[in-house]
Amino acid sequence: MAVTIPATIVANILEGAVARGADPAAILARASLPGVVGPLEAPDFVRLVRAVTLTLDDELAGLQDRPQRIGTHAIMAAHVSHAETLGAAYARAAGFMDLMDNSFRYSLRESGANLIFEMTRIPGREVLNNAAVEMVLVLVSRMLAWLVGNRGALNGAWFDYVAPGHVAAYRAMFQRAPMQFGQCSSGLAIPLALTRLPVLRSEDQATAYARRTPLDAFLPQDATTGLPLEVAVAVEACLSEQGRLPDMAQVARDLNLAPHTLRRRLKGDGVDYSNIRKQVRRDMAVRLLATTGDSVESIAAQTGFSEASAFIRAFRSWTGLTPRAYRKSEL
Repeated sequence: MAVTIPATIVANILEGAVARGADPAAILARASLPGVVGPLEAPDFVRLVRAVTLTLDDELAGLQDRPQRIGTHAIMAAHVSHAETLGAAYARAAGFMDLMDNSFRYSLRESGANLIFEMTRIPGREVLNNAAVEMVLVLVSRMLAWLVGNRGALNGAWFDYVAPGHVAAYRAMFQRAPMQFGQCSSGLAIPLALTRLPVLRSEDQATAYARRTPLDAFLPQDATTGLPLEVAVAVEACLSEQGRLPDMAQVARDLNLAPHTLRRRLKGDGVDYSNIRKQVRRDMAVRLLATTGDSVESIAAQTGFSEASAFIRAFRSWTGLTPRAYRKSEL
């Protein structure tokens, strides 16, 4: 389930650093990347974003009118973690971000069956390129979905610019939501039915998540809502209770479905059962690494691996880092 970040986004991130006077060669060296950068795998892109962020002391990567100093995102994560529901968390996020008074105004409102999270450019304020919008919407939607157990979904996403050349990547970035371009603002439509989901993460967990941003935000998510979510919950229950990953036949029985019906319906949603199992396993491993002091060997066993070495190899393939490096990673 490798994620590739298009070359355009990579170039846009580097443009922010150059615009602020940073040496791109030094940035690439700090990120352990070659001198000529094209499309990047997600872990490589994360290293690039972190190199830019640390060099500029700007969590917005030089893309907006003023820098957002390192640590601001963690403060926001702690703030939204005290909300009781997903809807309240979006309200806290919009209020916090608007308080920054940088390049955008942020607002929240209900419209029909959706909660609308909207960002509008402030006249006269600098917005360097489209990555300024992409990064905000991806990071906010992923973080808030994570707060409620990776159970977010989007009914729509829209953007105040024409469709970019890498628009095909938006399908994964915005959870396969319907999209519109050339609008007066940018934003997300969150199903009202999901806004009542309870926030599950503590302040300490949320702060740890923010310190790993943007790594978690660019890992793939398939089981977000509907039947894929039901399957993910069943897989997670078996893994948590029995320390093993169930096959499709067992999950089908748990959901009172025939295996061929489950396979057909998942295919109709564009989701593969094996990918859901991988995602559940990966998310549990990430959660245990971030929120417990359990050893790598113990976490390997809890996530259904017979040997720690197999777990380490799998984790590196998911994130580009070893479990110990991931646990230590922070800005």
